[in-house]
Amino acid sequence: MTAFIALLLTLFAAEPRVTGLSIAPVADRTEVVILVDGNVTSQHFMMPDGRLVVDLTGVPQAPRIDLRDFNRGGVRELRVAPFQTNVARLVLALASPVEYDFVREGNRIRLSFRNPDGAFEPWSRELGAPPATAAADRYEAPAAPAPRAQQTEPVRQQDQQERIRSINFVAEPVNNVLAIFSDYAGQNIVAAPAVQARTITANLTDVTWREALDAILEANGMFMRSLPSGVMVVQDIASADQAQTTEPLMTRTFAIRYISADSISRAVEGGLLSPNGRVTVNPSSNTLLITDTRSAIERIGAVLPELDVRTPQVDITAVIAFIDRTALEAYGITYDLKDSRGNQLNRVNPGMIDGNQVDQDVISLGGNSIAALGNANYRVASPSLEVITSLVLGRHTLISFIEALHTVSLSDVQAKPVVRTMDHRRATIQVGEQTPIRVIDAGAAGASGPLATVEYRNTGIILEVTPHIIADQVLLDMRAERSGISLASSDIGVIFQTQNAQTQVLVNDGETVVIGGLTITEKTQSRAGIPLLMDLPVIGALFRNTVQQETKRDLLIMVTPHIVRE
Repeated sequence: MTAFIALLLTLFAAEPRVTGLSIAPVADRTEVVILVDGNVTSQHFMMPDGRLVVDLTGVPQAPRIDLRDFNRGGVRELRVAPFQTNVARLVLALASPVEYDFVREGNRIRLSFRNPDGAFEPWSRELGAPPATAAADRYEAPAAPAPRAQQTEPVRQQDQQERIRSINFVAEPVNNVLAIFSDYAGQNIVAAPAVQARTITANLTDVTWREALDAILEANGMFMRSLPSGVMVVQDIASADQAQTTEPLMTRTFAIRYISADSISRAVEGGLLSPNGRVTVNPSSNTLLITDTRSAIERIGAVLPELDVRTPQVDITAVIAFIDRTALEAYGITYDLKDSRGNQLNRVNPGMIDGNQVDQDVISLGGNSIAALGNANYRVASPSLEVITSLVLGRHTLISFIEALHTVSLSDVQAKPVVRTMDHRRATIQVGEQTPIRVIDAGAAGASGPLATVEYRNTGIILEVTPHIIADQVLLDMRAERSGISLASSDIGVIFQTQNAQTQVLVNDGETVVIGGLTITEKTQSRAGIPLLMDLPVIGALFRNTVQQETKRDLLIMVTPHIVRE
């Protein structure tokens, strides 16, 4: 009997347990010491909210301590409680995440981090007694996290972006690993029965919790899927593939609201269907008829709302202005010398012979006579100013015509089209006409000769705009063209005269962008006059006609995008 009692005492003494906990200042740091007895393994990590967690595995009887106003050495709260079967969890709530040192020395576990509070009174507690005798410590169950359904997606996305400095697992049961990631994610994560017996060994640094979990699952042949309740289930990939091939097929109809069902069907067929699945498109109702396993249809149903989204629209207001300005200046002097009794050149004004008006040229075949014309063929058309002078020298009369002209014409043609298009879709605006082009195919000659066909080409002012919405800005891919035709000098038909510009600009919503550079300036100058005399300095202008013409054609296109706010 005595030997049996001794054996029981030996077994009881060998049971792993936590025997002590202390927190003391060491220089400018806070040192936490955990004393354990027996085969106890430990895991540690820092939560994004500043909680330093130490899990002690192999402790069947975990002590319970809950000190909410601890406030020593940067430790605001201290809690020790059972976490899972044979797992005791120590939580040190710090003001913020810190760099810490973790050292295991036999049965002594030491944590050290910078002390932000200065000197403080050391604290220690012996934990060898059963939990019922530790009445000095008040215990309150930690507040349960909010129901998973009440946690919004933005919170989970923010948690996924938090970086884990270091996380280490050595032959850790998969349930313990998922429990740690459940705390990080604020979401229930459970293991399927097929993977609960597995252990995880991994060492990761500077990763988000989702990156770490995905890497661990992929390395161990597992994957995670979400249930409609929001709970995440970790399953074995091989078992899931086998279950998918034996799972019965079902059919479900999905109504597509905003975009073409045919375009979504290509995405579904590209990787969402199982090997036995198929999808059919009903164009009349814009729906998808999907036949597949239940799990595949649930997966497709979760993805479709992300594909079938309302495409933003853009109103594009354009001002297309074509301005034609022409300035014409002409100046000239025409001379007419007549002989009243001999030669007369009557092309500028009629002459007089023996008192009779003569329109025909008169040539005297006897006696001396002279008549002359200067610049008669280069007179100013429709002059604004005409001055006539006459000089009589005996029987000769010198008549001078001084003519001048200055005109300015302006033509302003504007079009203000407005078009609405969807994001990433091209809109085309044309102000012009379709020009027919006759094409002769000599190789396809018939009985009556070569065959001729007519092709049409768009000419005029053409604007093509493709908007891309980026937040409150619009990226515009634009192409502007002004084209016209003119007859060719040979028998090839017509020549297309084209001005075009292509650009890409980023503008704010409602901002106007101007396309410039479509300007043509044409200047012409002609001079005609009496040889030699017209080239004399200063007085040469008295013996020549000068015409100067300047034509400017401007094409101005202003485009203003407005994002349609639903």
